[in-house]
Amino acid sequence: MDFYYGRMSGNSARAALGLAEAGARYEPHLLDVGRGDNRAPAYLAVNPMGKIPALVDGKLRLWESNAINWYVAEKLPQSRLLPQSIEGRASVQRWLFFQAAHVTPACIPVFRATNARAQEFWKTKGDPQAAEAGRKELARYLPVIEAGLAESDWLAGEFSLADIAYVPHLTLIEEGGFDFATYPRVRAWLARLQSRPAWRRVAEMTLFG
Repeated sequence: MDFYYGRMSGNSARAALGLAEAGARYEPHLLDVGRGDNRAPAYLAVNPMGKIPALVDGKLRLWESNAINWYVAEKLPQSRLLPQSIEGRASVQRWLFFQAAHVTPACIPVFRATNARAQEFWKTKGDPQAAEAGRKELARYLPVIEAGLAESDWLAGEFSLADIAYVPHLTLIEEGGFDFATYPRVRAWLARLQSRPAWRRVAEMTLFG
């Protein structure tokens, strides 16, 4: 497998974490988005959107970080990143959609306005009004995760892709000073995720550490 990724990219970090937790063997290809590597014809043949990350496995060309992680989890079932039951897998899907549609879009303007390392890397100061709107959205979404962790350390009962999905962007807002004090389960869950050896390797690889 060939994995194309970028640094200071939450989506790249999510897919890299899925690969690491699955114990997948792959060839990494670091793309410099600032230099336009993602717009080169060779990469557009992999991902016509020109976004990162992407995965190539034989004839398969796959983009979207959660799709990459789902494929890797199916390909390497011994990693146990997906529940065996249909109910458990549906629960994981629900948390993945919630992350992609709600939580991550709310996080992006927050860390762009508060995370100094992200600002320096992406040459942006962010938008304070957009950041405030993102915080208001997170005030709706984080209680849902807090409740989801009431009976287990992990969102789907056992550690899974559902947990992996949230680490990068929550880490970015945390580094920017976001206060998780009113969400103690979320704060403890994020700390558990960040302490995993796979995340520590990915954080170094993607400049999250």
